[in-house]
Amino acid sequence: MLQSILALRPTTSDWIFSLKTFGASILALYIALMFDLDRPVWAMATVYIVAHPLSGVLGSKAIYRVLGTVFGAIAAVVLVPNLVNAPVLLSMALALWVGGCLFLSRLDRTPRSYVFMLAGYTAAIVGFPCVTDPGNVFATAIARCQEISLGIVCATLVSHIILPRHIGPVIATRVDGWMGDIAKLAAQSFDPASDGDAIQNDRARIAADLGELHGLALHLGYEKSRFAGRTRQLQALQSAMAALLPVFYAIYDRLTALKAQTGAVPDALSVLLGRISDFILAQQHDPKQTADLHRDITAYAKTLGSGDDWAALLQLNLCDRLHRLLDFHEDCHALWAGIRAGDVPDDVIDRWQESGGDRALHRDYGVAFRCGLTAFIATMVVCGFWVMSAWPNGATAAMMAAVGASLMSFLDNPVPALKGFIRYTAMAVGVVLIYSLVILPGIDGFPLLAMVFAPYFILLGVLITSPQTYGFALAMLVNVVMILNVGTAYSSNVAGVIGGGIASLAGFGVAAIVTAFIRVVPVDRHIRRLVRANWRDIAAIGKGKLKLGRMVMIRRLLDRQGLILPRLAMAPEHHETFLRVMPEVSIASVLYDLRRLRMVAEPALATKLDRLLANIAQHFEARLDDFTRAPDAVILSDVDHILRDVMGMPKGAAREKLLIPLVALRRTLSKDDAPDLGRYHEPTARNGQNGIMPVALIGETA
Repeated sequence: MLQSILALRPTTSDWIFSLKTFGASILALYIALMFDLDRPVWAMATVYIVAHPLSGVLGSKAIYRVLGTVFGAIAAVVLVPNLVNAPVLLSMALALWVGGCLFLSRLDRTPRSYVFMLAGYTAAIVGFPCVTDPGNVFATAIARCQEISLGIVCATLVSHIILPRHIGPVIATRVDGWMGDIAKLAAQSFDPASDGDAIQNDRARIAADLGELHGLALHLGYEKSRFAGRTRQLQALQSAMAALLPVFYAIYDRLTALKAQTGAVPDALSVLLGRISDFILAQQHDPKQTADLHRDITAYAKTLGSGDDWAALLQLNLCDRLHRLLDFHEDCHALWAGIRAGDVPDDVIDRWQESGGDRALHRDYGVAFRCGLTAFIATMVVCGFWVMSAWPNGATAAMMAAVGASLMSFLDNPVPALKGFIRYTAMAVGVVLIYSLVILPGIDGFPLLAMVFAPYFILLGVLITSPQTYGFALAMLVNVVMILNVGTAYSSNVAGVIGGGIASLAGFGVAAIVTAFIRVVPVDRHIRRLVRANWRDIAAIGKGKLKLGRMVMIRRLLDRQGLILPRLAMAPEHHETFLRVMPEVSIASVLYDLRRLRMVAEPALATKLDRLLANIAQHFEARLDDFTRAPDAVILSDVDHILRDVMGMPKGAAREKLLIPLVALRRTLSKDDAPDLGRYHEPTARNGQNGIMPVALIGETA
């Protein structure tokens, strides 16, 4: 930690943030002391807990914290008076509340999760100290709500009035950067000689970055920047940009297959790809040029005839992807231009709105359950010792066990962070002793109190701005405030300070131990869980049991890919597993198309498609138990047979609609060979009673 602190180079905005936060905390403390509130330090500590350099983020955290505090206080008021005569039952009820709220918090991957987590440990903070005096629980709950609200109001006012930093410009800068990354990815994907692993890493990195946009956009409703209130539009943009990623994968894959099949990419196709690449690199919103490129792609596809060989089929499939790329690219620029101008076309938003919602984010019920179970057991262990030993500081230890199990639950392995928090709490006790025994006895009045606090709080406030030093700074600030427990009159209670410090350390220690046994999931296992979640969804699509929309499902699969990427550094053996994730996104997309197309296919073909879908679903279900299971040979054989059948169909839109997903599926299943298309005879035209598919088919293969 010392190296991180020494390496930090604070900017002017970092110092301004620290000064503003200190000013807000001193204002909250002054008002709390002036009105003689019960625990003024809660107001001061709250300012640092919700502090953030961006006013929109602080505003949303503030509102969610108020809501969580109110819900937690209500729970404490309900539980403590009714169960105070049954200490074991009361402990169990409060522990269940903490664990249940943490479970809900871990299922919500938006800033709203703060409400549930805070509701959980607020009940512990209010409830446990009132066990010996249940008649005071309502007053304690009111005081907690008053002082938390006071701290939040002070922090919010100072952040929004004095040199505010809005999140809107930050989002704008990042979107511009992601647009540039998308353009570079297009240029790489159009070159079959590009490094496939590097392209895959770039796709996954962009997917992870776009997942961040979902959370950032939610804060826009809590500030007054020019992007305020445009959360829905930005989430639609996020979804449209994410939809480009599997399209880029498909384009690169078809080009590498075509080069392997024929030895080179045809000159006419290379020229067309160059024009599209230049257009995307220019990052322009030009509907006329987009329409011209669409027309040229269609013209090139017509030169391929009916696609009688594998190379022609690959190029027809590629042309379909290029059309889709231009459509998605046009929507991205229409959305971003509309967001900046304040006028986004409703039809474009409607196209992407569903896949931009929370349902497109991965939820891990297993991890959420273990988080809740950890909080429950840690709290119960401390409560059990407290009840049996009548420990005077048992309430503090129980509170800290609940808080410790909750605060770090978002980490894969919270134990190192909890150990660090324990060290920082011990250091904070030392700082409190210095203030209590050396500094505070020599001052008189609030101005001097603010002056002696300023050097320590302003210096550590700067460290909050860096992710590397945030945990250290927050622990050293909040623990000093809470343990020091400044009131309207000075009182030196060294025994109380040491006793409270030991209880806090014990609570965090129990939380760390229980977390190590129950909560910690090895990175290898976490990656496998994410991959298996994809397989379960793909199997459900094959069976027709998944009711999510196509793009919602694609976004969820891509979201999991973004979650896998940062974990690969600690589990490099899963690199090959990671490389299979994007092809599986393509399989999921194909299954959606085939399920839709089979509804209008002739009975014999529909039967074959049903068998193919069932076999694919069965394969992915089998992989849940056999992680390295290879694709079943029968699936590839079924695809080849269906391809030959479709090749024999009359030329037209129906035939093309079927060929597009089948070629994509065949290419995804086998990279090393081309299908044996056999010999077929084009049937003569017949009437609709023979089962010929109608031309009005809708197919969207990513």
